[in-house]
Amino acid sequence: MRKRKLIAFIALGILMHQVVRAQQPILGLEAYFEEAYWRYPNIPHGLLEATAYSASRLTNMQPDLHDADNCTGMPLRYGLFALIENGKGYFKNTLTTVCSSSGITPEQYKNDVRLQILSVAKFLSREASFKQLDVRISAEGFSVILEELAEMPGDSTAIDKYALALFKYDIYDQLQKGINTPSLKRAPVKVQLEQLFPAPLLQKLQSPAVELDVVKDSMLIFATNKSAIATTNEQTAADYSPAVYATAHNNNFQSGRNGTKVTHVTIHTAQGSYAGTISWFNNPAAQMSAHYIIRASDGQITQMVRESDMALHVQSANAYAIGIEHEGYLEYGNKWYSDKMYKASAALVRNICTRHAIDASTCYRGLGTANSNAQSGALHIKGHQHYSGNTQTDPGKYWNWPRYAELIVDNETTGKEKETPFATIANGVYRITNVNSKKVMNTRDCSGKSLAFVTQATWDGKPCQRWRFDYAGDGWYRITNLISGRALEIPGGTKENVQLVLKDAKDNDNQLWRLFETGSKGEMRLINKASNKVLEVFAGSASNGASVLQTAWTGKTRQQWLLTAVNGEEEGEDNRFKQVHLDSVAIPTKQ
Repeated sequence: MRKRKLIAFIALGILMHQVVRAQQPILGLEAYFEEAYWRYPNIPHGLLEATAYSASRLTNMQPDLHDADNCTGMPLRYGLFALIENGKGYFKNTLTTVCSSSGITPEQYKNDVRLQILSVAKFLSREASFKQLDVRISAEGFSVILEELAEMPGDSTAIDKYALALFKYDIYDQLQKGINTPSLKRAPVKVQLEQLFPAPLLQKLQSPAVELDVVKDSMLIFATNKSAIATTNEQTAADYSPAVYATAHNNNFQSGRNGTKVTHVTIHTAQGSYAGTISWFNNPAAQMSAHYIIRASDGQITQMVRESDMALHVQSANAYAIGIEHEGYLEYGNKWYSDKMYKASAALVRNICTRHAIDASTCYRGLGTANSNAQSGALHIKGHQHYSGNTQTDPGKYWNWPRYAELIVDNETTGKEKETPFATIANGVYRITNVNSKKVMNTRDCSGKSLAFVTQATWDGKPCQRWRFDYAGDGWYRITNLISGRALEIPGGTKENVQLVLKDAKDNDNQLWRLFETGSKGEMRLINKASNKVLEVFAGSASNGASVLQTAWTGKTRQQWLLTAVNGEEEGEDNRFKQVHLDSVAIPTKQ
């Protein structure tokens, strides 16, 4: 007995270690992505990271056997790019396709994050070469190649085409938002979405809610709370405004509820992407569905089964429950359950409660758990895991039930957030030129020592005049000098006329900067996070050696700067990647 208990304890320890490890930042991502772009220069920068983030939130997904019996029955996904090994006869086997392109096995792919990035990069690069795309192609022009990585079956139906468009939209939407995670940070990139999608389709992709009718193979969207745009001549009354009636494949729901009254709302986690879930409910063999699906990034709602019909989502409770799927994976819910998703879901549930006379206060308010946890039938709003007679565990331990319950009874859940006015640039090396003096920022005597003063001088290309900008999230950058790698810092808090210095890079606000456009020709002001003051050349001097200090913003040209990308010559990219260990397995090589 003791031996069995010891074995069980060890197995539990190993499982917990794997769970904790899965939540930790992945070391080396920055170098892996840079290596991929170095080896495959025909891939526009930023797209690999945006694709991985859209697919997995930069998680090396390693599902276990229990996950095969997930909420929607969708195939398992692996690695940073959430590729599929067995599409269950519906989705494409994207993992085996990528592995075949690089001559590696699925197991090698699953166990090596660097190999995942390089293999996907090689696959996309080869597809671009086959299509004879120009090596200088724009990010928007590369969208046709990204389609090859999508799992959608390509059956030519309107809904499948829409799901594929959603797949691409999520990637480019992430590209223009940037990435801010412990593992990787990327500045937002300007994307011309109108080049990627016709105006009517783009409106669907960005609409608050969408109707999908698999039977009619059509879509109906709501551009506002009051107006709808239909792709067919027939419009059907909406269950939830701005959402409208939709119907999944006939095999995946039952018409009517056999006279049973709706009394419950069930919260699910899709164990897949928003686009993938929509496509999956179009699969006649799925035998699964939900009434609504909610996107993580912005809370967009798609309705696929009318509330008066019975979706197949919670076994014996199907007859009286409305099901809401949420994009993401319960094991990594802390990365998927966004503020906008919570608010959109709560607003939907509140509306359902009003129309079906359900007490909105009867929502489960306990802590999230990782296992099945049957709750009383008196709780009318609860998770899949809270129903008796099932083994499902969604939405899992990361779902914030106390907050969600409060949002349901609070009407202020859908307010629009303010747009951030700051500018963003790509990570890289720049010279920083003062608009007034035409001199560039450098260090006194070209020193890289700690506490070296920052001054201005005529540009001559020295390393001390080259500054590396690295995105630190939420519009902030850390700026380091190439002479020593030390960071640009304000040493005096909020005091006026304090001269900038170099200091060892640390995680503090004195070393964080935002960029704000001040003119029509690229002029910027640089604002320090700790002091909220801007960079200025002392007294507007045009002399070499004049100090660069912080002052309150007045709009003068001596406070405005131009950023020009330059080479980081001392980094020696080719040499840097030669030092990276190459595995003995077959692996992509530079073309």
